[in-house]
Amino acid sequence: MSGEYAFISVPRKSNNAGRATGKKNYIYLFRWEDVKTFTKDEKGVRVTAFAFQAEKKPIGVYATQSTINIYDTAEGDPDARGFIHHVDFEHPGSEVEFKEFLNNNVNENLGAIVINCAGEDCKIAGTPCTPLSISTAEGQDNNEANKTTINLASTLRGDTLGVIAKSLIPLTDDDTINTVLALTGAESSQGGGV
Repeated sequence: MSGEYAFISVPRKSNNAGRATGKKNYIYLFRWEDVKTFTKDEKGVRVTAFAFQAEKKPIGVYATQSTINIYDTAEGDPDARGFIHHVDFEHPGSEVEFKEFLNNNVNENLGAIVINCAGEDCKIAGTPCTPLSISTAEGQDNNEANKTTINLASTLRGDTLGVIAKSLIPLTDDDTINTVLALTGAESSQGGGV
């Protein structure tokens, strides 16, 4: 099949391929139980369809832009290696709404998308079968800072981080956040299955 992975060379894309890229200052979060459609191509990286069940919406959680880090780590024994997904960020302040978010989602199966300031491709962490959870949430309120440092991580190994086109990302529950993230809203009825 033409869509299957072929063992081919991977050259450097540009002279500045390793340069840090700016990220939008909201983490796009959702509960996997709210997802109706999630499919990837045959190579297991690019998301081809993504939609939520009726009446379900993702949210945006503010993050200090310079602290956002979405990455994966390869681990495991021979013949059982895979990738653990991570999303780290800091949220400034200690408002009640953020504490309510943490308290009510600490044991949920989550997914996250980080949207770059430029370009069409975004990174998605977690899958329906290898979801993220709130691994650590460490608060600080002293003479240096008032913030919470969050680490979302998958507990099971799976594929590497996914790549999703911004045009496939549905709108959040907040119009202002949608504007900041430059989301235009994907069609709600994209085919395929979870």
